[in-house]
Amino acid sequence: MKKQLNKLAKSSALVIIALAAICTTGYAQNNDSSVCDTTQNTALEEEEYEYFEVVQISEFPGGERALRKFIAKNLNYPEEAKSKKIEGKVYVNFVVSQTGDVKNVKVMRSIDPLLDNEAIRIVQSMPKWKPAKQRRKPVDCSFTIPIVFSLGKKK
Repeated sequence: MKKQLNKLAKSSALVIIALAAICTTGYAQNNDSSVCDTTQNTALEEEEYEYFEVVQISEFPGGERALRKFIAKNLNYPEEAKSKKIEGKVYVNFVVSQTGDVKNVKVMRSIDPLLDNEAIRIVQSMPKWKPAKQRRKPVDCSFTIPIVFSLGKKK
């Protein structure tokens, strides 16, 4: 039963990562760090339209599977949190810059400061990502990912 729950939790995390990546692409920005807005005028209408057009979202080197492996390999569960049996998901938001650097890391949903700090440390230690592109130019792109802290089997 526990193995099935762990598999379900991992699958849920994948879905959350994918949805977070898709949902946050609207935060992409152009090279001058202003919001990506474009005005279109047509012969039929004189209205102005603002829209976001991110053709390619940022990508962790090696893709989502590599991101999950990176997090699992680098996660250092704080001993104090282990002894207090603190578990849960910390949701971390960050921006992948035009150069692929991770910046503006912040906790969106906290569990405990011990776990929050570890989640921030992991995200800040990520290697450069492949930046998002808008109109074939690199742009900033916002992501929110869950970092799962689980003690596994309980005796």
